[in-house]
Amino acid sequence: MNYYERIQRSIDYIENNLENKIDLQIVAQEAYMSLSNYYRMFFALVGYTVKEYIRCRRISLAVPEVVKSSLPLIDIAVLYDFESGDSFSRAFKRITGSMPSDFRKQDKSYHFERVNIMDKYFDIQDKELLEKYPDIKVLKELEPIRVAYYCYYGKEPETRAFAVMTSWLNNLGLDINEQKLRIFGYNNPSPSSPDQEEYGYEVCVTIDDSVVACDEHVQVKMLSGGLYAVTSVSQGDNGNMGPEIEKAWVRFSNWMKDSKYIYGKHQWLEEHLGFDDNQHTGGIDLYMPVAEK
Repeated sequence: MNYYERIQRSIDYIENNLENKIDLQIVAQEAYMSLSNYYRMFFALVGYTVKEYIRCRRISLAVPEVVKSSLPLIDIAVLYDFESGDSFSRAFKRITGSMPSDFRKQDKSYHFERVNIMDKYFDIQDKELLEKYPDIKVLKELEPIRVAYYCYYGKEPETRAFAVMTSWLNNLGLDINEQKLRIFGYNNPSPSSPDQEEYGYEVCVTIDDSVVACDEHVQVKMLSGGLYAVTSVSQGDNGNMGPEIEKAWVRFSNWMKDSKYIYGKHQWLEEHLGFDDNQHTGGIDLYMPVAEK
């Protein structure tokens, strides 16, 4: 289950509990993530914090009750788990621009749609192919992303590249979870054989236009997007993801033979998911570049 699917699983849980008290720790568990990583990934995909999303959805569902029913506002507030009529009215005005009493008088409307991650980001696939490879999905398009990056060549390049990027982030006071950053990486250059110990690995961190690379090693560029097939890789029993990544690439290759796609010419990517104090704690989504035949 890739992280898009995990976020969708959490959204489904939220939607089924909008009239109940929602514990965000449980919501994060539905996505199989720590709370801090869940906040980061949810914002990256949905464009709202999870708390904002819940409030907007609740207000959207409350509007018809406000406009069409004669229920007291406090009853509607309690129905959607607001602590008081005042907290409901404040949230209502902040989100819709008007007080609920004005909506009721003027028969106004407001709608905030339920987010469907899979419809938003993923291409419709052949049913038989999806049944055969349920773990592989095709992103409609990954948009180009502005990133700070560093590439290390030598032994253990992933570890060393991450060490440099972690130091750079810490020096700028940037926290991967607090700033809701995304982390990508790829071999550059790749090893020419499985037993080659020295090769290159590049780590890329998403940044906005306000961040300037001021390190002698770290540079800024646009990471080109494109059409990708995506699957998720977890750590093996010994904590090593290397064998699992190799299996995933073989599975990609077999999937490709049965699909309507060919290999794309844009960059293959690994997205590193779990972080604690800017240290990678495991979990990777693999992005294989594809193009339609």
